[in-house]
Amino acid sequence: MQTSIYSNTYALNFTQCYANGHLKYSELSNLLQLTASNHAELLGFGYREMSKNFQSWVLSRVRIEIERLPRFLEEITVQTWVQDFFGNRSIRNFDVYAEDKKIIGASSFWAVFNIKDRKSENLAISIDPRVILSEKTATKEPFRRIDIHHPLESTFTYTPKLSDLDIVNHVNNVKYTDWCLDALPPEIVLKEHFKAIDINYLKELKLGQTVALQYQQSDTEISFAISRDNRPIFLMHVTK
Repeated sequence: MQTSIYSNTYALNFTQCYANGHLKYSELSNLLQLTASNHAELLGFGYREMSKNFQSWVLSRVRIEIERLPRFLEEITVQTWVQDFFGNRSIRNFDVYAEDKKIIGASSFWAVFNIKDRKSENLAISIDPRVILSEKTATKEPFRRIDIHHPLESTFTYTPKLSDLDIVNHVNNVKYTDWCLDALPPEIVLKEHFKAIDINYLKELKLGQTVALQYQQSDTEISFAISRDNRPIFLMHVTK
Protein backbone atom coordinates (compact mmCIF):
# COMPACT_ATOMS: atom_id res chain seq x y z
CA MET A 1 0.00 0.00 0.00
CA GLN A 2 1.36 3.41 -0.98
CA THR A 3 1.37 6.25 1.54
CA SER A 4 1.97 9.92 0.81
CA ILE A 5 3.49 10.67 4.22
CA TYR A 6 5.98 8.20 5.65
CA SER A 7 7.67 8.23 9.05
CA ASN A 8 10.45 6.45 10.94
CA THR A 9 11.22 6.72 14.65
CA TYR A 10 14.80 6.66 15.90
CA ALA A 11 16.38 6.51 19.35
CA LEU A 12 19.65 8.43 19.15
CA ASN A 13 22.77 6.48 20.09
CA PHE A 14 26.20 7.70 21.21
CA THR A 15 27.82 7.28 17.77
CA GLN A 16 25.40 9.85 16.32
CA CYS A 17 26.11 12.62 18.84
CA TYR A 18 28.75 15.25 19.51
CA ALA A 19 30.62 15.43 22.82
CA ASN A 20 27.96 17.86 24.08
CA GLY A 21 25.27 15.21 23.59
CA HIS A 22 23.56 16.86 20.62
CA LEU A 23 22.90 15.05 17.36
CA LYS A 24 25.63 15.68 14.78
CA TYR A 25 24.53 17.75 11.78
CA SER A 26 25.82 15.08 9.41
CA GLU A 27 23.89 12.39 11.30
CA LEU A 28 20.75 14.51 11.04
CA SER A 29 21.23 14.49 7.27
CA ASN A 30 21.76 10.73 7.39
CA LEU A 31 18.49 10.16 9.26
CA LEU A 32 16.58 12.35 6.81
CA GLN A 33 17.99 10.44 3.85
CA LEU A 34 17.45 7.01 5.40
CA THR A 35 13.80 7.90 5.92
CA ALA A 36 13.56 9.19 2.35
CA SER A 37 15.14 5.99 1.05
CA ASN A 38 12.68 3.81 2.95
CA HIS A 39 9.75 5.84 1.61
CA ALA A 40 11.05 5.68 -1.96
CA GLU A 41 11.39 1.89 -1.69
CA LEU A 42 7.81 1.66 -0.47
CA LEU A 43 6.59 3.80 -3.38
CA GLY A 44 8.47 1.73 -5.95
CA PHE A 45 11.19 4.19 -6.98
CA GLY A 46 13.89 3.35 -4.45
CA TYR A 47 17.40 2.15 -5.16
CA ARG A 48 16.42 -1.50 -5.77
CA GLU A 49 14.08 -0.65 -8.62
CA MET A 50 16.06 2.27 -9.99
CA SER A 51 19.31 0.28 -10.14
CA LYS A 52 17.67 -2.05 -12.68
CA ASN A 53 17.85 0.95 -15.03
CA PHE A 54 21.29 2.05 -13.77
CA GLN A 55 19.67 5.00 -11.97
CA SER A 56 19.88 6.54 -8.52
CA TRP A 57 18.67 9.67 -6.72
CA VAL A 58 21.38 12.24 -5.95
CA LEU A 59 20.91 15.27 -3.72
CA SER A 60 21.25 18.67 -5.39
CA ARG A 61 20.06 21.27 -2.84
CA VAL A 62 18.75 21.23 0.70
CA ARG A 63 17.64 23.68 3.36
CA ILE A 64 17.38 22.64 7.01
CA GLU A 65 15.72 24.90 9.60
CA ILE A 66 16.51 23.98 13.21
CA GLU A 67 14.56 24.96 16.31
CA ARG A 68 16.82 22.75 18.40
CA LEU A 69 18.99 19.66 17.96
CA PRO A 70 17.82 16.46 19.66
CA ARG A 71 20.04 14.84 22.27
CA PHE A 72 21.59 11.46 23.05
CA LEU A 73 18.94 8.81 23.90
CA GLU A 74 16.11 11.10 22.78
CA GLU A 75 13.53 9.50 20.51
CA ILE A 76 12.67 11.42 17.36
CA THR A 77 10.23 10.83 14.52
CA VAL A 78 11.14 11.82 10.97
CA GLN A 79 8.27 12.39 8.54
CA THR A 80 8.82 12.75 4.79
CA TRP A 81 6.78 13.31 1.64
CA VAL A 82 7.22 14.20 -2.03
CA GLN A 83 6.14 17.76 -2.77
CA ASP A 84 6.80 17.76 -6.50
CA PHE A 85 8.22 15.72 -9.38
CA PHE A 86 9.53 17.06 -12.72
CA GLY A 87 10.63 14.00 -14.75
CA ASN A 88 14.28 14.04 -13.72
CA ARG A 89 13.98 16.14 -10.53
CA SER A 90 11.98 15.92 -7.35
CA ILE A 91 11.30 17.98 -4.22
CA ARG A 92 11.13 16.02 -0.98
CA ASN A 93 10.36 17.55 2.42
CA PHE A 94 10.88 16.49 6.03
CA ASP A 95 9.58 17.28 9.51
CA VAL A 96 11.38 16.06 12.64
CA TYR A 97 9.41 15.70 15.88
CA ALA A 98 10.44 15.14 19.48
CA GLU A 99 7.72 14.52 22.05
CA ASP A 100 5.11 15.48 19.42
CA LYS A 101 6.70 18.90 18.86
CA LYS A 102 8.30 19.83 15.54
CA ILE A 103 11.93 20.76 16.09
CA ILE A 104 13.38 20.61 12.55
CA GLY A 105 12.07 21.15 9.02
CA ALA A 106 13.90 20.45 5.77
CA SER A 107 13.29 20.79 2.04
CA SER A 108 15.45 19.02 -0.53
CA PHE A 109 15.89 18.95 -4.30
CA TRP A 110 16.92 15.66 -5.93
CA ALA A 111 18.06 14.65 -9.41
CA VAL A 112 17.83 11.30 -11.19
CA PHE A 113 21.38 10.18 -11.95
CA ASN A 114 22.51 7.48 -14.39
CA ILE A 115 25.26 5.68 -12.47
CA LYS A 116 26.73 4.17 -15.65
CA ASP A 117 26.73 7.26 -17.89
CA ARG A 118 27.30 9.63 -14.89
CA LYS A 119 24.65 12.14 -16.00
CA SER A 120 21.12 13.24 -15.13
CA GLU A 121 18.16 11.78 -17.01
CA ASN A 122 14.41 11.26 -16.66
CA LEU A 123 13.23 8.66 -14.14
CA ALA A 124 12.57 5.35 -15.93
CA ILE A 125 9.86 4.43 -13.40
CA SER A 126 6.39 5.99 -13.37
CA ILE A 127 5.25 7.81 -10.21
CA ASP A 128 1.66 7.74 -9.02
CA PRO A 129 0.66 11.44 -8.94
CA ARG A 130 -1.58 10.74 -5.94
CA VAL A 131 1.48 10.46 -3.67
CA ILE A 132 2.60 14.03 -4.48
CA LEU A 133 1.58 16.64 -1.87
CA SER A 134 2.23 19.84 -3.79
CA GLU A 135 0.83 22.19 -1.12
CA LYS A 136 2.62 20.71 1.90
CA THR A 137 5.83 22.54 2.81
CA ALA A 138 8.25 21.99 5.70
CA THR A 139 10.38 25.14 5.87
CA LYS A 140 9.72 28.86 6.18
CA GLU A 141 12.06 29.50 3.26
CA PRO A 142 12.72 27.17 0.28
CA PHE A 143 16.07 25.67 -0.65
CA ARG A 144 18.06 28.13 -2.72
CA ARG A 145 21.04 28.68 -4.94
CA ILE A 146 23.98 29.81 -2.82
CA ASP A 147 25.93 32.79 -4.15
CA ILE A 148 29.13 33.67 -2.31
CA HIS A 149 30.33 37.16 -3.21
CA HIS A 150 32.92 37.76 -0.49
CA PRO A 151 36.40 36.17 -0.35
CA LEU A 152 36.84 32.99 1.68
CA GLU A 153 39.80 31.94 3.79
CA SER A 154 41.80 28.93 2.69
CA THR A 155 41.95 26.22 5.30
CA PHE A 156 43.14 22.85 4.04
CA THR A 157 43.15 20.32 1.23
CA TYR A 158 41.67 16.85 1.43
CA THR A 159 41.80 13.74 -0.72
CA PRO A 160 38.76 11.41 -0.41
CA LYS A 161 39.37 7.93 1.00
CA LEU A 162 37.46 4.69 0.53
CA SER A 163 35.42 5.34 3.68
CA ASP A 164 34.09 8.57 2.13
CA LEU A 165 32.38 6.77 -0.77
CA ASP A 166 28.86 5.37 -0.98
CA ILE A 167 27.07 2.80 -3.13
CA VAL A 168 27.04 5.15 -6.14
CA ASN A 169 30.87 5.17 -5.99
CA HIS A 170 31.27 8.85 -5.21
CA VAL A 171 31.73 10.84 -2.00
CA ASN A 172 28.58 10.55 0.10
CA ASN A 173 26.90 13.92 0.49
CA VAL A 174 27.03 14.00 4.31
CA LYS A 175 30.83 13.78 4.21
CA TYR A 176 31.10 17.32 2.89
CA THR A 177 29.25 18.65 5.94
CA ASP A 178 31.66 16.87 8.29
CA TRP A 179 34.69 18.20 6.41
CA CYS A 180 33.38 21.77 6.64
CA LEU A 181 32.40 21.70 10.30
CA ASP A 182 35.68 19.97 11.23
CA ALA A 183 37.47 23.03 9.82
CA LEU A 184 35.86 25.27 12.45
CA PRO A 185 37.01 25.75 16.03
CA PRO A 186 35.11 23.03 17.98
CA GLU A 187 33.39 25.51 20.30
CA ILE A 188 31.50 27.03 17.37
CA VAL A 189 29.88 23.71 16.51
CA LEU A 190 29.40 22.62 20.13
CA LYS A 191 28.18 25.88 21.69
CA GLU A 192 26.55 28.01 18.99
CA HIS A 193 23.05 27.42 17.66
CA PHE A 194 22.74 26.99 13.90
CA LYS A 195 19.28 28.22 12.92
CA ALA A 196 19.46 27.15 9.28
CA ILE A 197 21.78 25.30 6.91
CA ASP A 198 21.64 25.71 3.11
CA ILE A 199 23.62 23.32 0.92
CA ASN A 200 24.29 23.08 -2.83
CA TYR A 201 25.86 19.98 -4.35
CA LEU A 202 27.32 21.06 -7.69
CA LYS A 203 29.46 18.17 -8.92
CA GLU A 204 30.28 14.66 -7.79
CA LEU A 205 33.66 13.84 -6.26
CA LYS A 206 35.44 10.51 -6.58
CA LEU A 207 38.17 8.59 -4.82
CA GLY A 208 41.55 10.30 -4.91
CA GLN A 209 40.35 13.66 -6.30
CA THR A 210 41.94 16.30 -4.06
CA VAL A 211 39.84 19.32 -3.07
CA ALA A 212 40.41 22.62 -1.29
CA LEU A 213 38.10 23.73 1.52
CA GLN A 214 37.57 27.43 2.29
CA TYR A 215 35.29 29.26 4.71
CA GLN A 216 34.49 32.69 6.09
CA GLN A 217 32.45 33.45 9.20
CA SER A 218 30.81 36.41 10.92
CA ASP A 219 28.69 36.78 14.03
CA THR A 220 25.57 35.69 12.13
CA GLU A 221 26.69 33.35 9.35
CA ILE A 222 29.34 31.01 7.99
CA SER A 223 30.00 30.37 4.30
CA PHE A 224 31.86 27.29 3.01
CA ALA A 225 33.14 26.25 -0.40
CA ILE A 226 34.81 23.02 -1.46
CA SER A 227 36.55 23.31 -4.82
CA ARG A 228 38.44 21.12 -7.26
CA ASP A 229 40.69 22.68 -9.89
CA ASN A 230 39.47 26.10 -8.67
CA ARG A 231 35.84 25.24 -9.44
CA PRO A 232 33.31 24.85 -6.61
CA ILE A 233 31.73 21.43 -6.26
CA PHE A 234 30.00 22.06 -2.91
CA LEU A 235 28.66 25.19 -1.17
CA MET A 236 27.19 25.52 2.31
CA HIS A 237 25.80 28.50 4.19
CA VAL A 238 25.05 28.41 7.91
CA THR A 239 22.79 30.97 9.59
CA LYS A 240 23.42 31.39 13.30
